Amino acid sequence: MIQSIAHRCAELLGQDSGLIELGRPAYERALNFVCLGRGISWSINGMPCRIDARFRSSMGQRYDPEVAALLRHAVQPGSLCFDVGANLGVYVLQFAHWSKPDGTVVAFEPNPTAARALRRHVDMNNLTGRVLVVDQALSDEEGTAEFYAAGCNGMSRLSAPNPRISDRATAMIVPVTTIDSFVDRSGLLPGTMLIDVEGFEIKVLAGAQLTLSKKPGMVLVVEMHPNVWASAGTSREQTESLLSTMNLKVTALTGQRDPFEEHGLVTLTSTNLITSRT
Repeated sequence: MIQSIAHRCAELLGQDSGLIELGRPAYERALNFVCLGRGISWSINGMPCRIDARFRSSMGQRYDPEVAALLRHAVQPGSLCFDVGANLGVYVLQFAHWSKPDGTVVAFEPNPTAARALRRHVDMNNLTGRVLVVDQALSDEEGTAEFYAAGCNGMSRLSAPNPRISDRATAMIVPVTTIDSFVDRSGLLPGTMLIDVEGFEIKVLAGAQLTLSKKPGMVLVVEMHPNVWASAGTSREQTESLLSTMNLKVTALTGQRDPFEEHGLVTLTSTNLITSRT
């Protein structure tokens, strides 16, 4: 009933109405209250789940559907998946659903506000035993680093604030590890990995070279942010050299003509694996 009334008001006043914006926090609190803290019923790319009402706009019901279809095909029951830069858990929930009943998801999220919301979503969906949330950033070496966050915004990142949230980003120090170090300590070797770290993706790959050599058939999807590579100390030349050294072929997933110049999602496939198949 609350949702029906809200939808009718939005139709009459317009989604961008000042009154709608003013009333949205109260509406979201009411939704969470009537759901008794269990989250509202939701779906992401057709997958049923429960989420905190406050994050509906960030957890779109059609979220990168073509990319999700590729990952859904790769993830099997019992799969082990890494989500690097998990934020609120859009892909964490999907990975857990696709890999049920006994698959495992490791979610790396250094933003403490987003990590709390992520754990809430994990709990709402009864996934506590199958999702491990790691409160660390990933890069090419271990240590600590400055991290800039604005609430749960997915554009939070290491080193320098994203220009789109620089007016409200807060700096903090977060622990940093590498994929290789984490895999060595935990013994968890993923079959599927998604990386979205707002410009530090090449650093993450540099810190995952041993892991990827152990698992040449890994399904690896990366969101590339060439426009902010410079602030991460990365250049196109370094990126192409690293991927060549790692024998990784880049394929654009979201229509980029040049994935080394344009933002978008890509798959990275071992050229050794491609050669063996041919």
